[in-house]
Amino acid sequence: MRIVGALTLVLLLAAPGHTLLAQQVRVIAPGMTEGQVRESWGEPIIVRQRGEFTYMFYENGCLKTCGMHDLVILQGGQVIDAVARASYHAYDGVSSSPRERVPEPTPPAPVTGP
Repeated sequence: MRIVGALTLVLLLAAPGHTLLAQQVRVIAPGMTEGQVRESWGEPIIVRQRGEFTYMFYENGCLKTCGMHDLVILQGGQVIDAVARASYHAYDGVSSSPRERVPEPTPPAPVTGP
């Protein structure tokens, strides 16, 4: 009976889209195109464009603790930077916001009076 229960659990965890399944790390690199990023990381939840820059935002499962979605920045159609916090997203370049960087509080502005 325990073997059947364990097998059932394994099959449930292997089901497509199951959140408990350890996901394969998907890597992007500088110079990749938007299409190549989509092939690796999938469809973004939001895409914004400003001039020659494209910003692709991805779910990462840590929005509340990370403070933002994973982000890929393209300039002229090629990856120039990324912020990857999900365990299944990786950036093979030098990120402007590395994982080990800890947020620091901003000191309050001095109060000036009349």
